[in-house]
Amino acid sequence: MANTETDAWKVLGIPPTADKDTIREAYLARVKEHHPDRYRLDPSRYRQQEEMMKRINFAYEWALRHPPTTTAPGPTHPPGSDRQGQRPDPPIMCPDHGYQAMGRCKRCGQPLCLGCLGFRRSLCNRHYQRQKIRAARSRTLGEWGPLIVIIFGLRALGLPGFDVAIAVLIYLALLGLRLLIRRHWLGCLALLLLPYSLVLAGVWSLWESLRDWNGHPSGKAKAG
Repeated sequence: MANTETDAWKVLGIPPTADKDTIREAYLARVKEHHPDRYRLDPSRYRQQEEMMKRINFAYEWALRHPPTTTAPGPTHPPGSDRQGQRPDPPIMCPDHGYQAMGRCKRCGQPLCLGCLGFRRSLCNRHYQRQKIRAARSRTLGEWGPLIVIIFGLRALGLPGFDVAIAVLIYLALLGLRLLIRRHWLGCLALLLLPYSLVLAGVWSLWESLRDWNGHPSGKAKAG
């Protein structure tokens, strides 16, 4: 892979000599191209674009904090040496992507670049995937646990099957409403005109939690 000064400029698609106006124009163009709202109906791509937006936002902030590189005239030195005659330290590279590192994993100290999925959380790909798996399994237990308690608890109390079914439908509707709000799919609330719309969203949430049990729902877990 190419050795670059920083991945921020690659993410924005501009050279390191760009001024603030060019940086802002590139940022707005990238946001327009990768904004997650364009992919609300595709959950897999929606999550991918969310990760891309995190990289774009960080690259934009980083570019604004670092002035454009300029070449100033000065005394020349032999290649591979600095003014004290010593070799400069080689840049630290990300072992997963080969780009210059801009941070380190807070768990193991591995160098991280902007291409690392867990860069914003200061986690290497291995620890980021572990965190995703823990979060996914916690969600699964948090959604299926109450459903099981409702079904077996009401049956143990001797309630008829119809009452149990009504309780389950109410739980699914609440689960579906939470999913729509969490995903910012507020436009889907128009489906409230259909009495079963929130229930279907709740069923989708339960299925999605099972699908995401291993932390990579798209089935394309990034190799470290």
